[in-house]
Amino acid sequence: MTSRYFHVSEFDCHDGVPYPEAWTGDRLAALMSQLDIIRAEWGGPIRIVSGYRTASWNGKVAGASGSQHVEGRAADIAPMVKGTVLHAATADLHGRIMRLLGQQQLPLIGGVGNYPGKWVHVDVRAKPGGHLAQWQGTGVGSEPIG
Repeated sequence: MTSRYFHVSEFDCHDGVPYPEAWTGDRLAALMSQLDIIRAEWGGPIRIVSGYRTASWNGKVAGASGSQHVEGRAADIAPMVKGTVLHAATADLHGRIMRLLGQQQLPLIGGVGNYPGKWVHVDVRAKPGGHLAQWQGTGVGSEPIG
C-alpha cells in the first residue's frame, strides 16, 4: 500500500494506538487512494485532522456511535493554510471534493461531511444503492451513522 502524499502514521489514533495493520491493505489503501486524488486536485498540503479512532478515543471525543473512524474508513482533512483563511479554504476544499464526486472521480467515497472552517470528513463506507451520505456538522460526533 502506497500513497503519493500520505503516510500510514498520519492515520494513527490520537491516543497513541497505531492504525490496525490488518486493515492497511484494504480500508486504508482505499481511503488513501481517494485522498491522493483530493490532494492532487487541491494542489497543496492537506493535514489529516483525525484518522483511525479506537472506540475509547471516539467516546472521549464524543464521536458518533458507528463512526467510520472506528472502522478505519474515514479521515477528517483540512487544508494546511493560515487560520485567517481556513474557513474559505475549507469551503473551497469541500467544493472541489463535491465536484470530483460529480465527475465520478472519487468512486470509493461513501460519505462526505462539511465542518465549515474546521475540516472535511471523507470516508470509504459502502454505498448501498449508490447513495452518498452527506451532512453538515459542527464538531466531532455530528456525523451520521448510516
